[in-house]
Amino acid sequence: MNWIVRIFMGLLGLLILAALLFGLLCYIVYATVRWLLTGRKPQVVMVWQQFNAMRQNFRQGGFRASTRQGFEHPRGHAAPFARDDQVVDVEVREVVEDAPRLPADRRP
Repeated sequence: MNWIVRIFMGLLGLLILAALLFGLLCYIVYATVRWLLTGRKPQVVMVWQQFNAMRQNFRQGGFRASTRQGFEHPRGHAAPFARDDQVVDVEVREVVEDAPRLPADRRP
């Protein structure tokens, strides 16, 4: 009786794995077709590209250099922020009611 349960559980596991792989395949086809029709990359691709960029930046010491503001990098490179940089919370500018809202290249 024990071997029947093992065979049943093994087949059930294979069935669940096949369903997951089929669902993944359906999503890949859907995302690819949507990417081709709309031009928007799938979220998975965007996250993966951002992860790779962060990993390369970390390898080059970008994380350590950006966390220590105002200090020189151990390899002799200057930190990305100097000590005299100022943080500007709000910039005041006049808003004109009749001004066009879109840039010149996107106007109808």
